[in-house]
Amino acid sequence: MDKTTFEQTAARLRPLILRIGRDFFGSADDAEDVAQETLVQLWRYCEQLDEGRNVEALAVRVAKNCCVNLKRRQHLTLVRGADSMGDTSPSPHFSPHQEVEHKEGLSALEEAIGQLQPRERQLFEMRQQEGFSTEEIARQTGIAKASVQSMVAMARKKVFNEMKRRMNL
Repeated sequence: MDKTTFEQTAARLRPLILRIGRDFFGSADDAEDVAQETLVQLWRYCEQLDEGRNVEALAVRVAKNCCVNLKRRQHLTLVRGADSMGDTSPSPHFSPHQEVEHKEGLSALEEAIGQLQPRERQLFEMRQQEGFSTEEIARQTGIAKASVQSMVAMARKKVFNEMKRRMNL
């Protein structure tokens, strides 16, 4: 599939992907993040997609996977946020082994975030840790909303890939 055809297909698929994200999260901002991440992933492989393939079904599958990945990252962020507020014990129900894994995961996450470029880290932290919406970040930084979405999505991907690498997933 060429880039022009993909752009037309993406415009047609975006409402479907947004609906999947809203149904999963109940949040327009999270749905936007899912749509952005899904379309970025599909864009990377658009030249390998043949037009006979059911691109809609592929987009649905990728969107659902993005929802699950985003939910996992949000969970890690919540756990990290609890730790940064002085609550160093992950849970009273964790075994010593789970606690060690938890602390290793937090350490890997901090290191992964630390590898981002300063602007990427700023936008990532505003979105993931401080909970600002894309519009709020765009307003505060003077960066276009679409650019904020793209930069946050790429930062998330970098953090996720670095976490996978560090945690040997």
